[in-house]
Amino acid sequence: QSYFVDCDFKIEKSMETPIITEYGHQYVYSDVLHYFLYVPEKMKIAMRGSGHNVVGATDYYMRKFNFLREYHFFDTEEIAFQTDCTEDLVKQNMACLRQLLIEVTDKCNLKCKYCGYGEFYSNYDRRETCNQTFDNVKVLIDYLTNLWRSDYNVSHNNTVTVGFYGGEPLLNMKLIQETIAYMESLHIDNLRFSYNMTTNAMLLGRYMDYLVEKDFTLLISLDGDEYQSGYRVDKHGKSSFTHVVGNIQKLKDTYPEFFEKNVHFNAVLHDRNSVEGCYKSIHGLFGKRPRVSELNTNGIIPERVEEFVRMFNDKTESFKTALTHDPDIKDDFEMEDDASLAYHFMIMNYGGNRYSDYVDLFDSDRNGKYVPTGTCRPFERKLFLTVNGKILPCERIGQECAIARLSDGKLNLDCSAVAKYYSSLYKKIIKSCVHCNLKKSCGQCLFLLKEKNGQLICPGIETDAKLREKFSAFLTYAESNPGDYERLLSSIIVA
Repeated sequence: QSYFVDCDFKIEKSMETPIITEYGHQYVYSDVLHYFLYVPEKMKIAMRGSGHNVVGATDYYMRKFNFLREYHFFDTEEIAFQTDCTEDLVKQNMACLRQLLIEVTDKCNLKCKYCGYGEFYSNYDRRETCNQTFDNVKVLIDYLTNLWRSDYNVSHNNTVTVGFYGGEPLLNMKLIQETIAYMESLHIDNLRFSYNMTTNAMLLGRYMDYLVEKDFTLLISLDGDEYQSGYRVDKHGKSSFTHVVGNIQKLKDTYPEFFEKNVHFNAVLHDRNSVEGCYKSIHGLFGKRPRVSELNTNGIIPERVEEFVRMFNDKTESFKTALTHDPDIKDDFEMEDDASLAYHFMIMNYGGNRYSDYVDLFDSDRNGKYVPTGTCRPFERKLFLTVNGKILPCERIGQECAIARLSDGKLNLDCSAVAKYYSSLYKKIIKSCVHCNLKKSCGQCLFLLKEKNGQLICPGIETDAKLREKFSAFLTYAESNPGDYERLLSSIIVA
């Protein structure tokens, strides 16, 4: 919607709730052009008169208002939803797959208290110390290879990132090596593979030569110093810190260029650490800025909620505390604090001068149709194979959401059934979407919503009042941090 002005250019009602920043500046947003316009007092007077002569209006601002109206600045964009998912779309997404994620084992040599497959959670398959089999992986790769070589593959010089997942993936290194050797033997035109892994680094020293040879990108789990990493213990409750840090240091000393380019850290936030503490500890040890993530809040066992809440540490509040101690830490966590992320979100979703990817340059309006919610369409980004043969669109959702299965060398993946399932989910949420201002920029995943009376219930519906608040916060941030826009643009790569 366009605030200040409605479709008939009668603005008295909308003037009651303008977009006003904390500095008192007023703006109008064009829903069609995706543009924020600063409105000085004389322009506001011209708008109040709908472009006609009124007391206090100048000729310049009356002409400006009429010009904007003539070129549809104040029009409301019509939104249509696309709720039908097709079999061909599912196949095309797999043919152009960005990331194949393989759970190589559910074994782990640590027993971290907050583990997403641990004592607080119930939305995963029972961990039975199983290894993935190469036979199953080969069946899936062969299926995908047929699609990669088909006309469904419309990508050019595509890279498929193969992620190895656990448990601790290095506990099944044999499968990782077999999988990579097989994939590299395929020699598919215009397709290459890259590899990544999240690891606790307990076996890093043993296998680092191979990881370097295959140019792996590594995400190492470490929560800070020994106390801060106190929940990361082995099966006997003993700290893993000294052993892990020794392995990481060995990698850094042996392959310094690889370490600088390919190694990253993830710190889980909890009641033993903080954003500031994680950063200072890991940067002090290895000269790296960690990614900081909160505890997973999805699938908590009801009886453990109270204990979980005691352990939980809010990232936004922890970041604010860090800023009070060290304002310069904001530069080290660029675009990770809550305000910066919100600013980035608004530019990407409400600014007209941006493209999410290369395809947007040619198809930016999507023919006026939007898919409900922010749920990835089936296999649009990932395909996740669990150790038990379940196939999911992502590792972040509960394993009860499997949309295909692979067992005993047989793949049960019906693309038509997957398409119909997604279409049914879209239709269960559409009533909420049509009344929401996030319809073009929603980040909600359907698989995390609860169902009631045949409808999916979304807790984040964006009202007009909420959107105006976000617009105001966005513009206030832009006025307060004028350099961030240029810095953000210079960091974006159109892929």
